[in-house]
Amino acid sequence: MKKTILTLLALVPFCAIAQTTYDEGTSFGARATVEADAKVANGLHILAHEEARYYTNGEDILRFYTGVGLEYKVLPFLKVGAEYELINRYKYDEDLLANTWSVRRRGNFFLTGTWKTPWWQFGVKETLRLTHRPDDFNAFQAPRNALALKSKVSVKYRGWENVIPYAAFELRNTLNDAAYSGTYNASAEKNKDKYTNEKFLGYTHAYVNRYRLQLGVTVKFNKHHELDFYLLGDHYRDKEIDTNREGSSSYEKNDLVLKSIDWYTGNMISAGIGYKWSF
Repeated sequence: MKKTILTLLALVPFCAIAQTTYDEGTSFGARATVEADAKVANGLHILAHEEARYYTNGEDILRFYTGVGLEYKVLPFLKVGAEYELINRYKYDEDLLANTWSVRRRGNFFLTGTWKTPWWQFGVKETLRLTHRPDDFNAFQAPRNALALKSKVSVKYRGWENVIPYAAFELRNTLNDAAYSGTYNASAEKNKDKYTNEKFLGYTHAYVNRYRLQLGVTVKFNKHHELDFYLLGDHYRDKEIDTNREGSSSYEKNDLVLKSIDWYTGNMISAGIGYKWSF
């Protein structure tokens, strides 16, 4: 694992936080999705899906996404929608030293715009995402209700009747990650002496943590059934904070409130298949 030491100035004047970046390289995954799209009124649709994801690297091994939502066409080129998702994660637990199941609950609120020509279709989609953690965890390392904004642009070729190739690019922005200020002393021999004047600033850190490129092709058998085949390329940048649970400068088992802030970057390549039933 390649390690680069970066020293950055924090937003608080005269306070510097040392941060370490780890390059995790490239890993691989797979996805499978089943969707249903039911028209219940003019412009109003009920949406449902079940998705499974498999990972070959990282703490997660499997994830299952179960979702249901509504979408409404307010204009010929504009749709709005909302969706609830239940997420089950099978992952490695560092405290239990074993693989366990955990749950997340998520709300997605999205706005989709499209522009069509005889040969092409262009799309823009903005999604505001709120993910709730119901489990017991250190709230000075991450928020219980994480906010993210996903911005996606796409293009589809419509020149072939039943085969539609497409490409899409997406940015994902973390909006409310935990933030700290403090002074870092690189010459200190012990971890408990490396930070002074550390302070929890709340959930105020916003940054881009995903860049995604998707290439695929949709095969329409008729107006009710279609299959989607695609490749996803993700470049991720995740932050990990190590603190104690007090949120003060007190000690617990000789641990300081702030011990480290690490960044993990890498690439994930996933192959996916999806089936959609519209009625």
